[in-house]
Amino acid sequence: FDGNNVIKSEFLRPLFKMKAGDWYAEKNIRKGLEKAREVYGGGGYFEFTGFPDLEFQGAAEGPIAGPAEPTVNVTMRMTEGEQYFVNRITFTGNTTTRDNVIRREMRLVEGGVFNTEALKFSVRRLNQLGYFKNIEEQGGQGIDVQKTPNSKNEVDVTLKLEEQNRNQLTFGAGVSQY
Repeated sequence: FDGNNVIKSEFLRPLFKMKAGDWYAEKNIRKGLEKAREVYGGGGYFEFTGFPDLEFQGAAEGPIAGPAEPTVNVTMRMTEGEQYFVNRITFTGNTTTRDNVIRREMRLVEGGVFNTEALKFSVRRLNQLGYFKNIEEQGGQGIDVQKTPNSKNEVDVTLKLEEQNRNQLTFGAGVSQY
């Protein structure tokens, strides 16, 4: 691991499910990077990027190949970025539902660390309310995270909601032989 200052290498290593001597698997690297993105996002580092730097050794080159088995050294290059905080959370499209009903489902707080996992959980909770159309199915248009202008390390979160028709009345009846 290289470039990680916030999270130590011994905590990142288990995310990749690989150790020295294992077969190289691109799938494990991809899944490990997704998990690392979640861990860093939970701490407010939503600009985190990482990529594997591969160094091949012992590969057969030319007509005479050495007895060494081909191996690869994997160095995970991490770019953490800066930690971000929530400046403002706004909601658009809620005509009948009050803001405080939406805010009580939010797990992000203004002035707190911008936790991407808390944002995902909040969206899931809002979808379960049944008051709005599914936020995640709006093609990425439902959640807007923008850096706050003239401010360092702060973001503004805007949730674009679309109310569902809640003016329904349902009746039910049952008949039994008794």
